[in-house]
Amino acid sequence: MSKNSYEKLSKKFKIIYLAGLFDGEGSFGFWSKGKNRGRIFECKVEMADKDLILRFKDMFGGWLFFAKRRKLKHKDTWCWRDRGPRAFAIIDKMINFMSKRRQEKYYVVKRNKISSLSRK
Repeated sequence: MSKNSYEKLSKKFKIIYLAGLFDGEGSFGFWSKGKNRGRIFECKVEMADKDLILRFKDMFGGWLFFAKRRKLKHKDTWCWRDRGPRAFAIIDKMINFMSKRRQEKYYVVKRNKISSLSRK
């Protein structure tokens, strides 16, 4: 069995590839897990192609889980995510390969995180 094209890529080019997927399908930001609970930085990608989601898990670790259909006409999807300092480290590795819009959003989010830490 021969390797597919992705498997032949160097680590740097795998990160560039994943950054492109993330730029189109992923999200990052601060989310809360309920009322009166703190917010935490999270990055995630959700799509129907489990093999692509597994590439994020293989490269960065994090969690992989099945996300049930939201509507009958939708496909089943898979989600990968990570949180906290590891999520920042993951986005740091990919951000230079993402769109300018994503870069600007990330730098605002990161700056706000740093300034909120200095106020404590």
